[in-house]
This record gives sequence, C-alpha cells and structure tokens, in this order.
Amino acid sequence: MTKHLLVTGGNQGIGFALCKKLAQDGHKVFLGARSAEKGEAAVKDILSAVPGANVEFVPCDVSSDDSVKAAASIVKDLIDPLKLYAIVNNAGTGLGHGNTSAIVLNTNLYGTKRVCDAFLPLLCPKQGRVVNVGSGGGPGYVGRVGDVEAQKMLCGFGSDLTWEWIDSHAKSALNSSEDTNGGYGLSKALVTCYTMILAREHPNIISSAITPGFIKTRMTANYGATKLPAEGIVSIMHCLFETLDGNGWYYGSDAIRSPLHFMRNPGEPEYDGMNPF
Repeated sequence: MTKHLLVTGGNQGIGFALCKKLAQDGHKVFLGARSAEKGEAAVKDILSAVPGANVEFVPCDVSSDDSVKAAASIVKDLIDPLKLYAIVNNAGTGLGHGNTSAIVLNTNLYGTKRVCDAFLPLLCPKQGRVVNVGSGGGPGYVGRVGDVEAQKMLCGFGSDLTWEWIDSHAKSALNSSEDTNGGYGLSKALVTCYTMILAREHPNIISSAITPGFIKTRMTANYGATKLPAEGIVSIMHCLFETLDGNGWYYGSDAIRSPLHFMRNPGEPEYDGMNPF
C-alpha cells in the first residue's frame, strides 16, 4: 500500500538514499530541502533512476519557523484529506560542515521539534510514525556527563523529563567541557530525549530515534567514514515499517535497540532497557 512520507534533508547523503529507496518501493515521498536548486535536482535524479517515482520537492529549512510552517501548509494542501504516514527528521549539521555550535543545536534539536510541531497534525493519528535521525555521538556525549542526575534524565530515567528540561540542558551544556564536538553529540542526545517525550505525549504514534552508523557524507568528510549512504538507512527503514516492541526507543545502525549512556556497536547484544544507575 502506498504511504505518504516526509523526509527532511532529502537532497543528499542518507536523506537522498532514503527518498530513493522509498520511491523505489512505491511510496509518495515529500523530499524536504533547504535549497530549491538542490532539492529539485535531487528529485530529478530520483526520477531518472526510478521512472514514474512519486516524489515531490518541498522547500523546508528546518532552522526557520516560517519555512517549516510553510512546508507543512504545502504538504497539507497536497494530501488533503489524506494523512502522512511518517515524518523522518533527517536534516542535520555538524562535524565537517564547519557550522557554529549554536547553528548545530538550532538545526539538529530545535529543527526536529519545529518539524514535529508543524507536521504532527498531518500524521495518521492511529498508525503514524516519527523517525528522528540521531547519532552514536549522542551516547558518546551522555557518557561524558559528570552529573549523574543529568545522565539519568538523558537516559530517560529521570523523574521529570520535559521539553523545558531539554531546552535548559541544551543551553547550559553547549560549549561546556563535556560538549567536545561543537554541539553535535549534545544535540543528538537531546533529540533522543525529545523522542521519548513524543512517545509519552503521543502514544498512538510510534516515535523512534536511530543512529545510521558512520556513513560517508559531507558531514563526515575527513573523519574516515567509508560506508555509503545507502548503508545508513537500515534502522530508518526498520523503524518506519516493521512491528516495533516499544515506543520512544533508540536503535543502532543494525536496527537493534541500543543504550543511551554508551555507544553499542553493531553485532553486540541488544540493550534490555534496564536502568543502569
């Protein structure tokens, strides 16, 4: 059955590989991208590889409230009275992109929330899914946090995990001694925290966070990554279409549930969800 999905940052890297795969599988893809030139070129490339693909470019700069709201309005008009099946928050920045830590946080964390705020009303209320693309850098950050109570909150075992706590921690921890990669690991850890809040507040929608693995993209340029973008969509596809045992979980690049306080490598045992504190 054809499903309607939004993918942010769909013009290159993992996002493009995902859009292409979804199109090959016969789904309707709204390819979000900040640049109209790059977004339209990506759609053209997919149509060349998958003739007749149902893919459409939607201007969407996740760092801008106005752009995200406009994108949601466009998609609503295009699908009404139907609903979106899924939102994939893939757009992100950091590492090799050379942006400031404030831009990294605004794009990765606040951009994810902007998109969810604008697009959740368009999701199927009973079977919709949200997949937030995180990173192994998230657990890496959590492992460096010296405050045990903060670690508990970051792992979902705190007594009062709220968006307000996430926002406060983001602002206080940015550029701290524990934030060693310019906001990247911090932002990805907090994206997973936000995913847990989504699952709690919208229990009929399945929300997941994932790491795609160490994939060769422009972001990881000069970091030694060798895996191709198409190898980075395994856990995304799993969380989009497979029956999941939980809501708000974090998955490794091999689509296996993973911990939030240290980085689990592919092939290692599945995280059992037990409180490590």
